[in-house]
Formats: sequence, C-alpha cells, structure tokens
Amino acid sequence: MKQPKTTLFLTTYNWPEALSLCLQSIAAQTHLPDEVIIADDGSTEATRLMIDSFKDNYPCPLIHVWQEDKGFRINTIRNKAIERARHPYIIQIDGDVILDKHFVADHLRFARPGRLVAGRRIRINKEETEEACKTLSYSTKQSTRCQTLAILHQHLLYNSKSVRGVRGCNMSYWKDDAYRVNGYDEEWIGKGPDDKEYAIRMTYAGVSIYNLKFYALQHHLNHGEEGLLDNYALNQKHFAETMERKAVQCKAGIKKEGYS
Repeated sequence: MKQPKTTLFLTTYNWPEALSLCLQSIAAQTHLPDEVIIADDGSTEATRLMIDSFKDNYPCPLIHVWQEDKGFRINTIRNKAIERARHPYIIQIDGDVILDKHFVADHLRFARPGRLVAGRRIRINKEETEEACKTLSYSTKQSTRCQTLAILHQHLLYNSKSVRGVRGCNMSYWKDDAYRVNGYDEEWIGKGPDDKEYAIRMTYAGVSIYNLKFYALQHHLNHGEEGLLDNYALNQKHFAETMERKAVQCKAGIKKEGYS
C-alpha cells in the first residue's frame, strides 16, 4: 500500500520545555510527517515564542492552533486540529512525549483503510524528566524497538473491537473516519477515557483497532495531574453509556449540532 500524506498533531498546555523536546524528536524522524500541528489549549506567550523559534528551520510545515484558556478543553482543541489537518492520515500525540526516530514510519507501516493504530508509551521518571527539561536533551537509546518481537506479538495484540490499549498520546487514523464519528466529544470535563470513547465510536462505525507493541515507541515525560481527574468517575459513566448505546457520533463534536 502506498503511504498516505500525513498530518501529525500534538496537544500542549504551558510546558514549553517538554514541547521543545517533542518537536526536536519529530524533526529527527526517519520519515517526516507532511505537516505538524501544535494544538494549544490556551498556553501563554512563552509557548508561542518557543514555537516561533522552531518555525524558520523546521523540516516540515509547523502550524500553531491556539484557543483561549477556559480550563481543560483538550477535546475541543483536538477537534480544531483535525479540522485544520490538510492530509488524509492523522497521527495524534501529546506535547510531553519524545518520539523514537522511527515513530512516524512505524505508524505508516501499519496504516490501512478502516483501521485505527494504537501505540504504547515508555514512562520517564521524575529525575530524568527534570534533567531533560533542564538540558532540553534526551536520549532514547534504551528503546526496546524490535521488529521480530513486534511481528510475533501481532496475532495477540490485534483486536478489531478492544480499545484497552488506546491512548490519545499515541494513535493514528484517517481524517475521514474522524469525521464519520464527529470527532471528540467536547461535553467532557477534565480527564477521562475520552480517547477510548472516541475509539469505541470508531469501532461502531466499522473501524478496526490495531494495537502495536515494540513499534511506534515514545517516551512520556513525568508530570502531575492535579485537578484534572476530578470528573473521572462521571466521564467513566459517560463512556459506559456510549458503549451501551453503541453510539457512533457525539452531538458536541467537530459539528456542534451533531450529525443526522
């Protein structure tokens, strides 16, 4: 299959040091995305200045999509990034991860029509995170990327309906499929399984989930989640209701009036 043109988008909020590390790792990819969108949930001037420092010499178009800070509205800024994407295939990450140099190539290797690819993450401890943000440098040499192990695990990991391994920081899918489910649900407040809720609606629309292991690796910087989990129980209930109804579309998504 010919590899599609790709938009990589990442979400960020007021952590320019982490974003710098993330952008460096994207620029070092063996297969560059065709554009990078920074989906900014209301960061201050420090983030904008850091992004501007990358733009002139970045190896692919770098686009900053910003929204006013009105609390944690990650699903809203995700939808804006999906709308802005100019290419048919979307790779979605967070702005606090550092990518293995084959990350984009790995996602594209497993891209197929009607499939969502879900990758894993490797956690970086607090001390390593602080050092990386201080020096704005981090090595991913300890990555356990292994083609043989990945192939051996595929028959165990591939599951067309399970969203257990889906994480918003490491996934890819087709823009048309995002529109088919009307994107992310913007009625959610705070953190919760919003990424899994998005993915489960895709499965109800006929999209298959393809879980990866030992491929598409990323290192996740350590950070707190103070206040972001306050509504987690309510969001879990919302997720359960989506599964019970086998809902394909959300009402408050890319199209705020929902689809017919």
